[in-house]
Amino acid sequence: MLLFLYTFFIFVSRKKVLSQDICNLSPTKPNKLIGYYPAYKLNSKPGVDFNISPSINYLNYIAFGPNDLVYNGADGGPSKFFDTSKFSELSNYIRNNSPKPKIILSVLLPTDGNNLTQFFNKQSGDPDQGWYNPNSTQNKKFIEDLITIVKKFNFDGIDIDYPFKFPCYPSIGFNDSNFLSFLSAISDQLDEDKNLTVTAGQYPIKGFNSNIIDFVNIQAFHLNINSVNTSAGLDGITQILNSWNITDKSKFALSVEFGGIVEIVSSKNITSDIESQQFQLVNGTNFTFTLSNVSISDQCNRSSYAYLSWENLNNSLLSPSSCAANLTSSSSAWTYGFAKNAKQPYLYHQNSSNQPSLNPFGSSNSSNASSIYYVIFYEDYQSLNAKIDYIKNNSLFGIAITDISKDSQLIDFVIGSRPTQPGKSTPSGTPSSISSSTSSANIGAILGSIVFVSALIAIGIILYRRRHGAKMSNPLIDTNNQACSDTNPQVYSDINRQIRPDTNNRIFSDTNHKVF
Repeated sequence: MLLFLYTFFIFVSRKKVLSQDICNLSPTKPNKLIGYYPAYKLNSKPGVDFNISPSINYLNYIAFGPNDLVYNGADGGPSKFFDTSKFSELSNYIRNNSPKPKIILSVLLPTDGNNLTQFFNKQSGDPDQGWYNPNSTQNKKFIEDLITIVKKFNFDGIDIDYPFKFPCYPSIGFNDSNFLSFLSAISDQLDEDKNLTVTAGQYPIKGFNSNIIDFVNIQAFHLNINSVNTSAGLDGITQILNSWNITDKSKFALSVEFGGIVEIVSSKNITSDIESQQFQLVNGTNFTFTLSNVSISDQCNRSSYAYLSWENLNNSLLSPSSCAANLTSSSSAWTYGFAKNAKQPYLYHQNSSNQPSLNPFGSSNSSNASSIYYVIFYEDYQSLNAKIDYIKNNSLFGIAITDISKDSQLIDFVIGSRPTQPGKSTPSGTPSSISSSTSSANIGAILGSIVFVSALIAIGIILYRRRHGAKMSNPLIDTNNQACSDTNPQVYSDINRQIRPDTNNRIFSDTNHKVF
């Protein structure tokens, strides 16, 4: 019995079956890993270091920028904007590295409302107006261009970006039927051994035929734009996947964005309001974001959102508290929180007039500064671990990374490496060595085992003495000829005998944990 209890205790301590130790997260790589490579951005930079992880199964090569494939009535099309020399460099790099991913031509369609409407315009009687019209010769040339590029440069397929991905796109009057016709026309001309995929967002495509595509990359982030949701919470992701008319979940890949989405909100109790989604949005026309990398696409025409890359966020505002995986705020101006329902971390900073120097985003002219907060939703080891578990538990196709040219630290974690300290990253695909926190956990398990066994021995001694004492007391008879019984016959048990997980080892940290 003692041996069984001892073995069970060691198993619990080492395997963490009663709780999840955030300091020793070690995820298993999802079934498939899709990586987006924004060539239209990187090709303009000299000496690009590809640094593509060998763990990537599908490399989505984004050859065209959002303004490249805009119909202007002139000759053009995909072939005009495809950079042959840069792609050849990438092909040579992949050819010399093993294993080799499938390379997909990822087509980013116009995101501007007017250009998108013109692209799919079939309202006019002129069959040649707009890029896509089923009877348009211009449309046929556009698709022929895509197919020619796939064949000439030996792409393994085509990925089409669904423009209606983010909030407020309904205002541009986008027609799903036009997009589906466009997709079907590509499928008809694409060879059977080539892949056809779609990159979508938080809105399902009405009337979508999943039989003509291999899988859909769901970009389930930026969910906080024009809403009180977190930017990429699991609660929102579940709603998105359930909104599609697709029962086979293996047709979905979950696409993640590592960086932080900054927004300005008003709240009386920021932590509880984030958890219950009760805060108020602020249209911050007087706010600036000096830490942000780029402005994000916002068809809602709000100015209170900005984007921070993981690298910028990690170097500026985050630091490990107890271990590399437990990243919290490195500044007393910011407070760390974790939305338990969404399973997503955030930082918040109250815009106070007496702390202007601690506000990296500039100042505000708001008269209600005491209730105005800057909130940053982002991804970290804990949230990614939860998403990887979600992908496995729901049998999704895999995970997609929106930009593999940066933020390698979290990419390493996705492919199975242990978390590293900020600013340190292990080579992609190479698991890092066990951290000191692991050694500490091992020592704790050993010491705990000693204490546990000692407690069991003490219990045995107490029971033995009680039984021995009972036998010795039998000959002792009181004046009433009664055996002298124990006035407290209860067998004493060790109140600490119950194995309890350390409440500080929970993956979800206190949402009101202030870091100074």
